[in-house]
Amino acid sequence: MSSSTLPNLNAKPELFFQSLNGTGNETALLIHGGFGSNKEWDNVTPALIENGYHVLLPDLPAHGQSVAIQPFTVDYAAQLIFELIAKHARNGSAHIVGLSIGAHVAACVAERGGPDHVLSVIASGYNVFQPPRFTVPLFAPPVFFLLHLVNAATDLRAELAAWQNGEASYALIKEMTRTIVQSREIGDIHIRLLAVASASTDTWLSKDRPGSSKRLLEAVVGGRENGSRAVMHHSIRHSWHIEEPALFGALILAWIRDEALDNKFKDVE
Repeated sequence: MSSSTLPNLNAKPELFFQSLNGTGNETALLIHGGFGSNKEWDNVTPALIENGYHVLLPDLPAHGQSVAIQPFTVDYAAQLIFELIAKHARNGSAHIVGLSIGAHVAACVAERGGPDHVLSVIASGYNVFQPPRFTVPLFAPPVFFLLHLVNAATDLRAELAAWQNGEASYALIKEMTRTIVQSREIGDIHIRLLAVASASTDTWLSKDRPGSSKRLLEAVVGGRENGSRAVMHHSIRHSWHIEEPALFGALILAWIRDEALDNKFKDVE
């Protein structure tokens, strides 16, 4: 595929999205994590808006108000993100930011898009686990059970509503699990990319895999020589866009402006 040509998206449905500060000169498109929605970014977007950026906040397929758009796969989500960029981003181009499963989608967008459509990329919490292949089908059932058990214990009413709306279905959880334990091969990326990993020591559930960030960086043509980086931070956790929104917003602004990052972000060697 030509780096300057968008894929053919005839007859594709449109993701639900919010558009904020439509008069901004450049667009930042933020992709939420698995089982979430664009609401995750509520405390990150003010910094972008205050600094004059147009912001697009989609709900991924099978999530939030895009729950009826099925199925979720990284490739299909990336195609629909391209559709939003082409139709709704300023000048048909955007800076892409993805968190967790959204980082996998952002990487796919970066792989397929050229600089005419993708201005820069931030992929935070891009994790890939590589267990023995025969164990991959065994992961989805316990994840499905534990996720709904925890959600029910935390907010039973919200969990019942999610069941009724078809959110966090077994098919979705199966695909999410497959994505992180049997990840697709990454093609060449020609976009300046920042891969961010949490190196928190709190618990293994709250930290990322810096090696996965390094692997993503290796897919960037030119790597560090074109300004791309893979960094880690010891004081943030996987969901730091929710826990540290001001820091996340500052990181986005620094990266898309090609400015220095906070010195606590250290390169992954």
